[in-house]
Amino acid sequence: MSYKDSGQPQPSLKERLQKLDEIESKVMQIMQSAGGTLEELSKDIPSQKQIEVHAHNFRDAVRDVELELISQLNYLSQVLAGLPYEKNVYKETIDLTIAAERLKNVERILSKAL
Repeated sequence: MSYKDSGQPQPSLKERLQKLDEIESKVMQIMQSAGGTLEELSKDIPSQKQIEVHAHNFRDAVRDVELELISQLNYLSQVLAGLPYEKNVYKETIDLTIAAERLKNVERILSKAL
């Protein structure tokens, strides 16, 4: 489903870049959670509760990153497919090219008729 079909406004470039920054922060959280888990496991007496907390945070952050990356990739797929998006002028360019060709044909026909 495209942004146009969903009825949602298309995100601006600034909003998309902000989302990518948020993804980067989540990736850092993933690394911290993984590091925390490994640190806890390396202790002589690891705390099961701490391991579970780190593992839970890890899974949540991975899920969030995955969902947001899928959203970003879907948007990019729509852009590459030529679907409506911000500053897409492909359709207008084709229409203008066709109109110019029609005008040349009309001029050619008129010049032959005169």
